Parts: sequence; structure tokens; C-alpha cells
Amino acid sequence: METNQLQSKVQDKAQEWQSEAQRTAKDLQSKAQDKVSDFKQTAQEWGRRASETTRKAAKAADDCVHENPWTSIASVAIASLLLGFFLGRSRD
Repeated sequence: METNQLQSKVQDKAQEWQSEAQRTAKDLQSKAQDKVSDFKQTAQEWGRRASETTRKAAKAADDCVHENPWTSIASVAIASLLLGFFLGRSRD
């Protein structure tokens, strides 16, 4: 009789722990999903900001080149000459 009672208590305790473990696992899964969702939203916002900033920079560069075409051409020519000079120097 004592063995049956002990076995019953052990089974009850095991079920209690199992239920608690399942609740904890569900809570952790829910928290993890919330964090993933937050991260996705943050990443999308960063992407939108980067896209907007890039678009503004491209527009500003385009406007500058259209307003001062010869200055832009001269700047690119000088930069190219300097780059060619430094890359073309002998390595001795």
C-alpha cells in the first residue's frame, strides 16, 4: 500500500514538473518570438533609413554635378591622375 502511495506521489510530482516545464518553454518561446519580431522591425527601419539617406546623397551628388559639370570633371581627372601616379610608381 505504501509503495502505491509513493508511486502515485512521484507520478503527481512528475506531472506537476512537466506542466511547469511546458509553461516555461511556452513563455520562453513567446519571448524569443517577440525579440525576433522586434529585431525584424528594427532591421527594416534601419534599411529604410539607409535607403533614404543613400537616395538623398545620390540626389545631392547629381545636383552638384549638374550645377558644376566642369568642376566635377576636373576633380575626377585630378583624382584619376593621382591614383595612376601612386599606383604606377615602381616598387623598388
